[in-house]
Amino acid sequence: MTQPHKKIPYADLAGMQMGEDDRIRVIGTKVTKERVIVSVLVDDEPGKMERYIKKLKDRFPGIRIGAKGKGPTKGAQWFKVAPPVASEN
Repeated sequence: MTQPHKKIPYADLAGMQMGEDDRIRVIGTKVTKERVIVSVLVDDEPGKMERYIKKLKDRFPGIRIGAKGKGPTKGAQWFKVAPPVASEN
């Protein structure tokens, strides 16, 4: 018997009327509060991915950056964001 297909959540933040800092807040909050891993797709502009990563790390201490790569379409790149490691206290 096959397992039912699990729907992967998706949010197109670029399509919303919000600035970069608001998108950073939404991504960081989702990762830290819901403890999920998020893939982030950004334009392939010089320094843009690094800027997003720096802002996420500065605003959400302990947040982890995983794999990075070229995006699924020309002119895009992606990276994964994971929640901080849970403390063992």
